[in-house]
Amino acid sequence: MKSLRIENFKNLKTLVIERLSRVNLIVGKNNVGKSTLLEAISIYLANGNEEHLRMLLANRGEDILKDDSVDAKTVKARYLSLFNERKEIYERPDNTIIIGEIDEEVVSIQQVYVGETTESETDGRRKQLVSTFYEEDLKKRMAEFSYLTSGTLVETMKYEFLIRHDNRQVPMTIVENRCPFQYVHTIDFNTDDNALLFDKVAMTSEEKYIIQALNIINPGIEKLNFLNSDDIKGRRIPLVSIGDKRYRLSSMGDGINRILTIILALLNCKDGVLLLDEFETGLHYSVQDQLWEIIFMLSEKLNVQVFVTTHSNDCVNSFARTNKQSVGQLIRLVNQNGGIVPTIFDDTEDLRFASDNFVEMR
Repeated sequence: MKSLRIENFKNLKTLVIERLSRVNLIVGKNNVGKSTLLEAISIYLANGNEEHLRMLLANRGEDILKDDSVDAKTVKARYLSLFNERKEIYERPDNTIIIGEIDEEVVSIQQVYVGETTESETDGRRKQLVSTFYEEDLKKRMAEFSYLTSGTLVETMKYEFLIRHDNRQVPMTIVENRCPFQYVHTIDFNTDDNALLFDKVAMTSEEKYIIQALNIINPGIEKLNFLNSDDIKGRRIPLVSIGDKRYRLSSMGDGINRILTIILALLNCKDGVLLLDEFETGLHYSVQDQLWEIIFMLSEKLNVQVFVTTHSNDCVNSFARTNKQSVGQLIRLVNQNGGIVPTIFDDTEDLRFASDNFVEMR
């Protein structure tokens, strides 16, 4: 991605970042939209995939089950949480979510009315026809429908699919990601997905970077593998060898498990994008330089674009020290008169100034 444009997504009414680097560190006070920016990028990379949208909502505690246990009003309210100020507006482009690169293809997400009519076919069967429309057509079209509800319509240049708020099933659109990407959330320390990510790297030339990263915390680690858990059936857990002994990685602290999750994600998005929320979570400031060095090295070696958020001055300082090839930039988000404005620090002097004088991190 060379640039970023976001409109009407959560607290980001309009955000335009005209240039992006290979590694982008996003900073700013609480509630300026750092994590929201990562979510928006992930939606763009996933082409608005419904399963991905549901995952993002679930991570915010707004799960939507695919059955009749959640009513239409609740489903609508949860999808409305994606829109700026949760406003319910069935007009375009007034409240259309736009995510993409400047002057390039975008993902658009809109609120629509969904109407059903029933037609009789020649063989006596009855067929349901579904239409989507907007506020300006509501009054003149209401009478033609036997059933009316609302929905969320996702459109890209390649895809178009409807998410009905009444949770009625519609044909699932198979959506491919724009490129490989991994999203490491703040709470991701030791997930079941790590075993699958490890399998894709095991016995390849990249496996050595896992040990290199774990050695940041414990230089004695020689090998890592995922083996069946003795106490949880069907779960594979990471174990490491130090000398002739094996240890569960979960017993070695949050930091080393966080590093494992980050490095596995990075190794699994070659020619793609890594999204990492709150870099410093679980990590002491003394190990951050080494982790940044690995991220910079692998981002170039594997052609991975990286987006990272932080609340930590230590993280900013570490980033500035290790950005030796100037492939990284710092993006500061500031709330000005109710709008979010980015400021970019992208050369050595800029980053040194930012790290020496940074204020209002929280």
